[in-house]
Amino acid sequence: MKTSGVIAAVVCGLALSAGASAQKADPISENAAVYMTFQSDAEDVAAKPFKNAGDLDSALNTLGGYNADQLTRGWMAYSALIAAQDPEFAATVRDIEAFYGREPVMKSFAAGNNYARSLAGGDNAVGSAIAVTDTDLPKIYSNAAIIKEQGYSLQGYGWAKSRIRNGSQRAETVKVLQGKGASADNLIVTALTMTTPLTGETKAGIINAAATSEDVAGAVRLPAFMTSGFTGKRQKVKYGKEAVANQIASLAAMRVIGAGAVDQARLAKVMSEPAVQSCLKMQNLQLQGCVAGVGQEFELPHCISQHTLTEVADCLGDVYK
Repeated sequence: MKTSGVIAAVVCGLALSAGASAQKADPISENAAVYMTFQSDAEDVAAKPFKNAGDLDSALNTLGGYNADQLTRGWMAYSALIAAQDPEFAATVRDIEAFYGREPVMKSFAAGNNYARSLAGGDNAVGSAIAVTDTDLPKIYSNAAIIKEQGYSLQGYGWAKSRIRNGSQRAETVKVLQGKGASADNLIVTALTMTTPLTGETKAGIINAAATSEDVAGAVRLPAFMTSGFTGKRQKVKYGKEAVANQIASLAAMRVIGAGAVDQARLAKVMSEPAVQSCLKMQNLQLQGCVAGVGQEFELPHCISQHTLTEVADCLGDVYK
């Protein structure tokens, strides 16, 4: 998988702002890298025309291999990375840590309740994370639309009108892949978990590895909120979704003071938001059913578009829309 120019920009920005405090083991960044890889994979699949059934299988296996648990953890962690950059919130968290000590403060944050969000800057921190999701989702919807449109255009090709005789086998393959979960791009993981800030030399190395010569220029133009904090219009979670906001703030606070030493079971619990997770699990199941049920090859892009992208974006958007 080639990491897209958009993701390359995100990687460099996050590393610049958070690299100095990153821990040797950085589970929040590692989980965020999965969601960032999903975004990149969506762009890559949409950019590649389907020329044969093998291309369809490749797209299905790439996007269909992400399971609900890892996408939930990934999106929550990604949101936490953004929220942790709010200067007021980060300063408040560090002041509290200095006063009470790391362990009792970390224990409070790991509970995932409203404590972290109630701190000065907490609502703004979460609001910036939700606002970034609000800008990300249209890209996912756009990639979904491109893939779906390809399905319509394939109806003019003989191979794409062929009857599917291995639908159940394809569905089983997707089920197995979802059971294993997709892997994060190593470049993104490395950039997010490196223990020192990016220098000009290392940044150039990452950009060269992540981007083609055509999109290097785009890769180095970092979004302002990645280095200097979010300044746009913040979004609020909708009524009844306050638990998501609480967990994002809690993860962000743990990110600020370093989550590497936190008990992993407790950390995973804060990342696993039930409503988002349940919605995404339904999409995993519906993808399997769709793949098993379609009759011709040109119908498969609809399954990919709808259940790996459009509905996934709907699940995440339901947090604030």
